[in-house]
Amino acid sequence: MMRIFFLATFSFFGLLAYNQVQQDANLWTSVGLSADMTKQISLSYEMQSRFYKNATTIDAYYNELGISYEPIKNLDFSADYRYSTKNKEGYFENVHRLCFNASYGTKFKDLGLSVKGRVRYQIPFDRFGVINDNVYPDSKNVVRFKAYAKYKHKDFKLIQGVTSFEIYHAIRPKNTISAVDSYRFGAGITIDLPKRHSIDLYYILEREFKSTPFINHIYGIQYNYDIFKNPYFEKNIE
Repeated sequence: MMRIFFLATFSFFGLLAYNQVQQDANLWTSVGLSADMTKQISLSYEMQSRFYKNATTIDAYYNELGISYEPIKNLDFSADYRYSTKNKEGYFENVHRLCFNASYGTKFKDLGLSVKGRVRYQIPFDRFGVINDNVYPDSKNVVRFKAYAKYKHKDFKLIQGVTSFEIYHAIRPKNTISAVDSYRFGAGITIDLPKRHSIDLYYILEREFKSTPFINHIYGIQYNYDIFKNPYFEKNIE
C-alpha cells in the first residue's frame, strides 16, 4: 500500500515537470511547535528559512503564529499571522501576512488513511488599512484550495506517508495569464519520535503561471515538537 501510494504521487511529478522552460531547486528548513490548550483550541508557531538558486541563496525567512478552533469533530477554523523577510535581489523587504482557514477531514481506519481539505484566504499588508496593491505589487490576495492525505500502516506507525495537491487563485491583483496563479504537488513522510517529537521530510513540485513558465523543486525538512499534546487547561483544572 505504501509503495503504491508513493509511485502514484511521483508519477504525477514526472508528467508535470516535463518540458518546462525555467526551473530551480529550493530548500526549506523549519521548526514547528504546537500546544493543545483545550479540546477545541490549539496554538502553533513556525519558523522557516527558504533557499533558492539551487539552494545556494537565502530567499526568505519568517516567523508565524497560529490559533485553531474545532467547534465539532473533524471541522476546524484557524487564523495565522506571518512576519517574513524576503530577498528582493539587492535588498530585503519585510512583509506581514494574515491567513484565514477552514478545514475538514475524515479517517478510514481500516485502510490506515486520513484525508483532509482546506480553504485559505491570505492577505499580505504593510500596515492595517493599507491594501497590498499599493505597497507590495508582487504580493497578491490569494484563495488557496488544498487536499492532502496521510497513510499509516497498522503494524508500522512510526512512519506516515503524506501527499497533497494545492491550487492558488489570485483575487487582487488578478493573474492576467491564467485563472490559476500556481499549483503544488507534494509528497513526503512524517517520522514519529519519542516524547512528542517528530520530523517531516518532503518534496513539493510548484508550477507558477507567469509570463515565463516556472517550476520550483522544493525539498524540505521540519522538526516538530508538541508542547502540550493533551489539553493543558482541562488537564490542570481540578
